Amino acid sequence: MKLSKIYSNKPFQNTIFILEKGGLNAIIGDAKDKQSKQHNLGKSKLGELIDFLLLKGIDSKFFFYKDSAKEKFKGYEFYLEILLNNGKYLTIKRIVDSNTKISFKLNDARSTDFIYYENFDTTLAFDKAKEYLNDRLDFDFCKSNDESYRRLVNYSLRSQGDYEPKMKTIFQLRKFAKNKDKDWKPLLFSLLGFDGKVLKEKYELEENIKEDTKTIKSQEKDFGIKSEDKDAIVGKIQNVEIDRETLRGELESLNFYNQDKATIQNLVGSIEEEIAELNTKLYNTEYDIKKLNDSIRNEFSFDIKKIKNIFDEVDLYFPDKLTKSYEQLIDFNHQITQERNSQIRQTLSEKLQEEKEISGKLIVLNKKREQFRELIQDTSLFKKYAIYQKKMIEIERELYKYQTQLDAIKEMEEKKEKIEEKQKHELQEVKDQLKEIVDNTANCTLYMSIRKTFSEIVKRVLNENALIKISPNSNYNIEFDPDFPNSAKDEGATYYKILCVAFDLAILINYREQSHFRFVYHDDVISGDDNGVKSRLIEVVREICEKYNIQYIFSAIKDNIPQSQDISQNIILELNDKDDNGKLFKMSF
Repeated sequence: MKLSKIYSNKPFQNTIFILEKGGLNAIIGDAKDKQSKQHNLGKSKLGELIDFLLLKGIDSKFFFYKDSAKEKFKGYEFYLEILLNNGKYLTIKRIVDSNTKISFKLNDARSTDFIYYENFDTTLAFDKAKEYLNDRLDFDFCKSNDESYRRLVNYSLRSQGDYEPKMKTIFQLRKFAKNKDKDWKPLLFSLLGFDGKVLKEKYELEENIKEDTKTIKSQEKDFGIKSEDKDAIVGKIQNVEIDRETLRGELESLNFYNQDKATIQNLVGSIEEEIAELNTKLYNTEYDIKKLNDSIRNEFSFDIKKIKNIFDEVDLYFPDKLTKSYEQLIDFNHQITQERNSQIRQTLSEKLQEEKEISGKLIVLNKKREQFRELIQDTSLFKKYAIYQKKMIEIERELYKYQTQLDAIKEMEEKKEKIEEKQKHELQEVKDQLKEIVDNTANCTLYMSIRKTFSEIVKRVLNENALIKISPNSNYNIEFDPDFPNSAKDEGATYYKILCVAFDLAILINYREQSHFRFVYHDDVISGDDNGVKSRLIEVVREICEKYNIQYIFSAIKDNIPQSQDISQNIILELNDKDDNGKLFKMSF
């Protein structure tokens, strides 16, 4: 895969890359203002933009979205056309305002202009877009090792921060600087030609052992125990069980509770039932007394004069005989009422006596009921039972705590057994496999070829011997180191850049027969004061591009290019600080 062109719908230095065999591409910055910062030209930003279009995940720290720039980049659309290893050309469109929607256009030939397509083959959300691009790139290494192209991009895109000697970025890369070894070493191990799955398995086993050990320590802290406390806890459980049996016996000795419980319930139940029955009788008796009193008060009443007046008012005749008859009737009723009241008073007297007797019984029964309540509620035996019962609950709680601790110890012991099993067998088997690999690196053809190419490039450019070295540390984790002489180390970053260049080119050269990256971009790699080193680097790179059909892209300040090297035909972009038109985005931000 090579870069074909990069362009935008807004002010930008649209750029066409050299694809042909011998494709050495130079991006030159001509900074006349020595006080200005070189990156203000935008040459370093071009590498970041290429990474952006190769679907790098970004955040608010990316230069588009910083406060000083986000307004200026609104509405920007960027396009990257790449040459796939199958000969087709794929254009990737990514918009600054909605960078998680990616569009793709596949063509059989290279476009002749900077085309802003209206119709794309597909537009996908970010994660799906990465999967789509991974499938289109179809890298053999990614398929064999179940990796994404994104994990390899930075071995083909190095910025100035990727040449830091202290960070050992030759192998680890800056983007892996904060990652754990397991996140990048198996990848590099595979890239060098070894079985990275073995190293990955080792890290996974060690991580599992570490997590289990951490869990054991956490359980020891939570339960306040250690595995060696097991026998002591068993003894504590035994003592608590003895206390429980003793207390249980004491509780059973208070047998009145179970024996008398039924008697008390019967007595209380009988009293309550009799009280309820007497209350009903009392109510009925009091009701009868009220009715009898009302009957006595209701005397027979009939006024003959009022009757006559009513007849006179309506002009009706009221006969004298009728008056006599009514008077006789009244006398008769008076006699009957006197007899009836006499009988009512007799009945009332009986009811009043009955009421008195019922009330007396109720007083006695209520006193008995209160006595039984006091017996149940206030007896010291019941209080003693309550105390024993509370103590029994505390014993059961203590027994549960010890049993829980014992169960936790058993679980910890099982984890320890698994850890020992993993260490003795699974982890040891993996270590043995790694030892076999490291002891026989000469048997790995790809690794030996990459190392040979690396050493040859360093020798030609620096005139020093250097090699890639892998070795196991005390935990038998693989360490990757460049081995080069102290004279080169003293030169610092300049020599370290050459080592990075040599390694990246060695990878591309040795993967040339497979579907893989065919380009590498090195930002500000030609710097320093040694024109001999810079001149030899350009010569070696030019030769490699021609011999292996690799696209090499580098950026440099014009004044750093040695006069002995004519790269005028290789300059694809020249930036300057005369005004904004000379900058990458034709503006300052």
